[in-house]
Amino acid sequence: MIFHSSHGIRSIIWSNCLILLFAVVASAQSPETVVATVNHIEITQKQVDDSIAAQIYPLEQQLYAIRKAALENLSTTKILESEAAARRVPIEELRKQLTLGEVNVTRARVEEAYKQNASFFATMSPDEARERLRLDLENQARMKHYRAGLDALRQKWTVTMNFSPPIFVTELDDGVSPVRGAANAVVTIVEFSDFECPFCKQVQSALKQVVETYGREVRLVFKHLPLEGHRNSLPAARAAYCATEQDRFWQFHDALFAAGNLSPPVFEQIASDLGLGLPKFQECVASERSRAAVVKDIEAAGLLRLDSTPSFVVNGKVIKGALSFAVFQKIIEQELSQRATQKQSSTN
Repeated sequence: MIFHSSHGIRSIIWSNCLILLFAVVASAQSPETVVATVNHIEITQKQVDDSIAAQIYPLEQQLYAIRKAALENLSTTKILESEAAARRVPIEELRKQLTLGEVNVTRARVEEAYKQNASFFATMSPDEARERLRLDLENQARMKHYRAGLDALRQKWTVTMNFSPPIFVTELDDGVSPVRGAANAVVTIVEFSDFECPFCKQVQSALKQVVETYGREVRLVFKHLPLEGHRNSLPAARAAYCATEQDRFWQFHDALFAAGNLSPPVFEQIASDLGLGLPKFQECVASERSRAAVVKDIEAAGLLRLDSTPSFVVNGKVIKGALSFAVFQKIIEQELSQRATQKQSSTN
């Protein structure tokens, strides 16, 4: 039994390694590389990638994380080498210098840490445990000095990163989902949301501020992701889709989030207040097409391994949680800066 279990684990590991290897090989080819012809009709690498984008996207994210960590390590090494040469000291001496600074671990702090972690030191004497905690706290303080020193060196030495996260090739902006913002935006934010989710409601003010502030550079795309356990979230999503058919999605969207409780009578009242044709609205809510439209969004979320709301895909990068406007602003500014750098490089 143990043999079969370990064999299964090894099989999974080898399968993942092979998939990652194939992803690396594929990424080395140009998107326009012709990989096959059928009756003289060419099939390009891009067409292949587009057809399986949702499946390979999580793998590309893994590769990106590995490469990003390696890039950060290499850039840190180069910074340290440059600074060590400037100070005329070995790199190890420089590392020691960066840890220097005031380290003041009080007895009260050690005692507090001991009370919080006493169960982990059951096999040690109280004095030994307290000494171990004191040393750990001192090391944490030195590491804080080290990180602050590195941050200062990053400001001193010119560091330019041009390493973009993978883009989800298949357009989530499919021309069907509701949108706000510019048609040809530099930054596309795809929101997966649930009308009964309190965090989705919370983030709406930040998203509204994003559109108002970056209306020319940002495009917001809405996707439905009603979660299990929210009884009226799926009916609300279908009702919102039906409001889309009468060009009232965003008004209906805002009214749903503003409503205290969600239920079919509330949906019909909102539709009436917005001047929607009720017979057409009611027919749509009960139709297969409203269910299928919401299911399509749910399937897209599943392929991206999204299981919580709100979740966002910002220029291909998955970000989860009710982000503040300040966080959105930082992400958007990074994307705009990166695009400007790429545009400048292409013109040089």
